[in-house]
Amino acid sequence: MFLPPHVLLILCVFFWAGNAIVGKIASGHIPAFTLSFWRWAIALIIILPFGYRSVFRQWQFYRTNWKYLLVIAFLSVTVYNTFQYWALNWTSAINVGIISASLPIIILLLTTLTGHDKPNAYQFSGAFLAVVGVLYVISHGDIEVLLNLGVNVGDGLILVAVLGWAVYSVLLKRLPDDINQVGLLTVLIVLGVTGIIPFYTWDLMHGNTFVLDRTAIIILGYVSIFPSVLSYVFWNRAVHAGGANLAGLFVNLTPVFVAVLAIIFLGERLASYHLVGVSLIFAGIYVATRLANRSLHHNS
Repeated sequence: MFLPPHVLLILCVFFWAGNAIVGKIASGHIPAFTLSFWRWAIALIIILPFGYRSVFRQWQFYRTNWKYLLVIAFLSVTVYNTFQYWALNWTSAINVGIISASLPIIILLLTTLTGHDKPNAYQFSGAFLAVVGVLYVISHGDIEVLLNLGVNVGDGLILVAVLGWAVYSVLLKRLPDDINQVGLLTVLIVLGVTGIIPFYTWDLMHGNTFVLDRTAIIILGYVSIFPSVLSYVFWNRAVHAGGANLAGLFVNLTPVFVAVLAIIFLGERLASYHLVGVSLIFAGIYVATRLANRSLHHNS
């Protein structure tokens, strides 16, 4: 993979934006847990012929670190994707995109808490602005919604999903540089699908099934290839090359891509609270990163 990190990240985020659109379309066609299970089952079939040799070559690493791998597989493959599809039953694709834009701040806070970064006034101020932006979006600009705990269930689920992905991104940096990315993704999918099985079983027990028609085939084809195999390989490679904070910054493109695609394909509309919320989030990211870095260079 010879593409530079920023190109990999742009493609990665664009595929994820498309995943939110396709997931919204699927919400009336394929049950969320069923979609998540078959997405990764098909992705495993696609990647297994390319990844199994690398898994066997580095088997000692996987055997020794299986608990750690189980955690990051659960956070990424199981939680992030399953909860996103689940959330789209209640919330809009645009909301998903904007709330996902809080990822850089969450990663920044996590790296600070784990001792990788030392917090300063800019970082705290930026985090505060971003949190206010997220709360503004999920409350639709009405503070009474928060006070009365009337937050949309879907918005809450996507927040949990984003938190899981942030922890995954920070933990991912601990992997050795020589680990084969395709082999790693193969292992993560195997472990992650295992975590999805209880959710999928719940769908089956409640008679939540789908018809394998043309729409379902297109949905499963897209989510199994682009946001699954390609995005994960691109993201993991970019994190190793440029770090979690750099990767997190490119998630800023998520609400832009999602909004454009949602307007074109779903007929969704931007509301004033969307614009205010995303502005606060972007301002927070700018303060916490660019201004903080300028301050450090000035003081040094």
